[in-house]
Amino acid sequence: MPKSVASSGAQRDLRIDFFRGLALIFIFIDHVPDNVLAKFTLRNFGFADAAEVFVLLAGFSAVLAYSRTFEGHGFKAGFGRVFDRVRDIYIWHLALIVVCSILLTWAAHQFGHYPYVKNIGVNLFGQDPTRSTVYAGLLVFQPNSLNILPLYIVLMLFWLPFVLWLLPRNPWQALVLSVGLWAAANLLSANLPSMQHPKGWVFNPLAWQLLITIGALTAHFYRKGEIPFSRSLMWLAVGYLGFAFLYAAPWTQIPGLEKARLFSPDMLGNIDKTYASPWRVLNVVALGYLALFLLSPQSQWLSRALARGIGHCGRHSLEIFGVGTVLSFVGWIALVESGYGLALQILVNVVGIAILLGMAWGLSKRGSGMDWGWAQPARRLFAERRPGLAQLQA
Repeated sequence: MPKSVASSGAQRDLRIDFFRGLALIFIFIDHVPDNVLAKFTLRNFGFADAAEVFVLLAGFSAVLAYSRTFEGHGFKAGFGRVFDRVRDIYIWHLALIVVCSILLTWAAHQFGHYPYVKNIGVNLFGQDPTRSTVYAGLLVFQPNSLNILPLYIVLMLFWLPFVLWLLPRNPWQALVLSVGLWAAANLLSANLPSMQHPKGWVFNPLAWQLLITIGALTAHFYRKGEIPFSRSLMWLAVGYLGFAFLYAAPWTQIPGLEKARLFSPDMLGNIDKTYASPWRVLNVVALGYLALFLLSPQSQWLSRALARGIGHCGRHSLEIFGVGTVLSFVGWIALVESGYGLALQILVNVVGIAILLGMAWGLSKRGSGMDWGWAQPARRLFAERRPGLAQLQA
């Protein structure tokens, strides 16, 4: 979630904002349990879902946002800029835990529906408040649906600066090291510890770093004009996406077609999300390749009202993700208490997406989305300790 991402040229690459914003809307829809609209999001049409798209784009946009600082001012200055963004994400993550825990605990008591807190895992705060609070601060405790920001925090703090420093020196070495770490995590089942999941994090940073690295490597070569178009690769990507579509068989969700599959759902084994299965990685890479060459960074349709609104969501990704997460819980409560009628489900989705688009529009008019009043003292404190950083950000 790099901030204030601009393209390598004079104009902003509108594709990044649009697809990141679309991924955020999909994440909101997918996070509302038993949501009818979730049948039409990316996860139903292939191996990957919005999370893979978002992480890949995070690596791409990180190069556009921070690489010049690393190249022109050194590792320390570049790391300082990345660290400031990590601090913002960490603050938002803790705030989300507090807000969502209060919301779900209130709903559980108000409506007598204990799964509101149990299914998400925030009931652990009541059972062992001290331990749960400390572990939440250390990112060891991650309530369900609140586990993607910790992935960003770890990747941006411990992996991304190294990649950004290495790219101008030896980009292929960065890829080899990334693939090696991903393979080791898969072969050894290596993961970070989790309080509620014995097998570790839902989004394993040791594996998911591959996606952010591929995104960064792509942006590095794209800036230099060193990614040639290949018709063979284009058709290979189309063929793979076609196979992924047929394997996912989205039509089986239509009543009467539940068994109309061309491939057995167990044919490829476990397409694991925690360890970033190669099927999922290849799926999102194929999508990225087609978007890179078949869409112009300044395509006319990206400037139309709806696409521009979705792009605003992508430009202010952290804020939109946070609000979208809270809205998904509100939508869940509304559907459980009022019934899962089709009209109400559509209303929940329409209202939620409208709020996200409206908020993104407001943030775009306001300017920098993270410059909230309560964040200014922290920003000044860190800027005073790193005098050169303030000039770099100006």
